[in-house]
Amino acid sequence: MIDKQRMFLFSQLFPREKAEQKYESFYRRKRRLLILMGAACIVVILLLCISREEKRNLSEEGTLQRKEWNEGSYEVILQGNGIYGKERMVLTVTERRLTQEELEALKTEAVQRLTSEILNGNGSLKRVTHRLLLPGYLDGLPFQISWESSNAQIINSRGEITSEEIPEDGLSVSLYAGLSYEESSFTEEIPLWVYPERMTEEEAYRKELQELLLKTDRENPEEKEIWLPEEMDGQPICWQEELDKTIFIVIPFLVMGMILLSFSLDRKLYEKERKREKEIRRAYPQFVSKLQLLIGAGMTPRAAFIRIGREYERKRREGGKRQYLYEEVVLAGFAFQNGKAETEVYRSFGRRCRERECSRLSFILAANLRQGNEKLLSLLAEEAETVLLEQRYRARKYGEEAGTKLLFPMLIMLLVVMFLILLPAMGSFKKG
Repeated sequence: MIDKQRMFLFSQLFPREKAEQKYESFYRRKRRLLILMGAACIVVILLLCISREEKRNLSEEGTLQRKEWNEGSYEVILQGNGIYGKERMVLTVTERRLTQEELEALKTEAVQRLTSEILNGNGSLKRVTHRLLLPGYLDGLPFQISWESSNAQIINSRGEITSEEIPEDGLSVSLYAGLSYEESSFTEEIPLWVYPERMTEEEAYRKELQELLLKTDRENPEEKEIWLPEEMDGQPICWQEELDKTIFIVIPFLVMGMILLSFSLDRKLYEKERKREKEIRRAYPQFVSKLQLLIGAGMTPRAAFIRIGREYERKRREGGKRQYLYEEVVLAGFAFQNGKAETEVYRSFGRRCRERECSRLSFILAANLRQGNEKLLSLLAEEAETVLLEQRYRARKYGEEAGTKLLFPMLIMLLVVMFLILLPAMGSFKKG
């Protein structure tokens, strides 16, 4: 059944087209969108229902499942229906605590892993020559680990070798790893042999040079200047200060910034050019109407140009907005007053405006100089009608482009909403 009021509205909106076709097209599109929206709503509702069931923690028997020891606790909102009605309660279900048998099995695994993970590049615990890596925990195991040393003067609780006077045949030291979980704790002894560090010639030279620098700093602390050593073991040393290298990091960014700035300025220039073109196209129909009116009143095209230019200058002095088309009209008026040939002025006007409509107008004015204003008026009337049709077409085109540009943001918003809805359901499927 056709809605007569809607049909009348379409006939007003599209006077040059068939209202019945626009009416049918509108309702076909409306029906498709409603069907798609309804299907999407049904899918979303089904997914939410599935997600809700997957999140259910309370079984039909009235039990809550604990998570394993490494999965953490969780909260569940319950409603207790007792003698005073429904009571809303929040319960934090803690993770399952390990049994003593499970702790013993994990303890064995922890000791095996510790003896290998603390080496930090040492060959074995029977030959330790540099620092050990003593962790506070082990991935995948529930224990917190603390460390103690049987001889902190040889190796401390951080695994650092603290003595430089270790004999060549080494020293026996024990590290004690205290493993604790909840209220349970136990200590494991890890015996090891510490040997003096074997350094290459380069490493020994570096260490000696560092000690020489420290000795130089400690000597004569009351002096205002420190004289760096000029030689070591009879070999000359040349010192250079390593300056901040930030400048070498900043330079590429500065060059990139200059390049981007150049592109940005060029882009703004092109944007201004496009803005000028659009502004000239918008002002052109009004200019043609003014020109037609003045020529119809008996003025010559030359006098009309000068008159329009002076009127624009007066508005500018009163604080009016700058308009590119009328700036070109003012320049044409100046050329007329300086005695330049009309044909050349019109052609120059068309070239400077760089718009098809202005070039067409300059051709009409130049070609009809000797034919009188009557012929020119009819051509200007045709030009005004042509420009009006082109402006309508251009406005419709801009509207379609604007609608097309909005589709992508709307699609992104739809995807974000669907993602937020589906994320809990996907998480529940993975847990299941």
